[in-house]
Amino acid sequence: MKVVFVADLKNPSTSGRQRLWALKQCGIDVSVITTEDYPSVFGKWAYYIARIFKRPRLMRNARLLEQAILDISKQVKPEIIWLEWPRQLSINLINELKKIEPRPFLISFQDDNPWGKRTNDLWLWREYLKIVPLFDLHLVKRESDIVHLSALGAKACRLWRHGIYSPIFHPSIEPVEIEYPVSFVGTCMDGREKLIGFLLENKIPIHVFGHHWNRRSDLPQRFPANFHPPVEGENYAEVIRKSQICIGLVSHSNLDEWTMRTYEVPGCARLLLAERTPYHQLLFVENEDAILFSNIEECRKILMGLLSDKNRCLAMGRVAYERFTNHHYKLEDSMQELLDFLKQTL
Repeated sequence: MKVVFVADLKNPSTSGRQRLWALKQCGIDVSVITTEDYPSVFGKWAYYIARIFKRPRLMRNARLLEQAILDISKQVKPEIIWLEWPRQLSINLINELKKIEPRPFLISFQDDNPWGKRTNDLWLWREYLKIVPLFDLHLVKRESDIVHLSALGAKACRLWRHGIYSPIFHPSIEPVEIEYPVSFVGTCMDGREKLIGFLLENKIPIHVFGHHWNRRSDLPQRFPANFHPPVEGENYAEVIRKSQICIGLVSHSNLDEWTMRTYEVPGCARLLLAERTPYHQLLFVENEDAILFSNIEECRKILMGLLSDKNRCLAMGRVAYERFTNHHYKLEDSMQELLDFLKQTL
């Protein structure tokens, strides 16, 4: 099977790069177009100009990007064209792709949420919402996405289940000394500073890695030893492996029930302390392979108990890794499940 895969791949651990890897692991012949190879003529001002005019296509050189997608698709004649976050593509391009013979199967993948609480970002979805009916399949993260897309005329939708991306997120080969009793890797958003501040004020030794903490809170000034620059790729995985407990917070503004950390922490055989959501309750066996909390006081109490029991934390992390592996929660397993479905559909 041949696939043309279009995505932003600049970050070494970006989810698009992970899905590309999984496709290749499943033996798929993939032709790749990386959208960052088509920068906007407005350079570093592209996002701001696009936001002012509410035209997401201005963030890339959309004309050249679309021509490249069309050219490679005509050349390769793939069974599938997989477009990640196709927010800058036009109706004309999608219609031209559908004219290719034999007709390719068009997949839109997006795990963000145009219907969430980030109202300042609504303009980003302006073009995407117009092309929803033109795709053969939408891969999405939430049941609510399916409801909204169906109302816009989507032909078919399917929930995407992520998985462990083992090239980066794997247990350490050699013993690793625990450097961070508790860690959180993520952006300061959705009121996360309230939880982190509460834990620090209650003497919980949590270390935070991420964007915008200085800009959106005073915590780095009050607790400078506990805040660190953002980490990506192997450096991010190393932080997980050097942590006794890893906190997992979902994006409430996106109405999420799970995040990449839901899989990344078990992938490194470390203990995940995550928010209690329906998805997490289905995925984990609570108090065996993860621990869940519903509010900041419960989180604090759990941490007070766990910090004095390092061996229990490490043992639960190993149980999580073994269960995820045995239950086929690796990324290539999820991709193979999707491909088996597509082979029956095409």
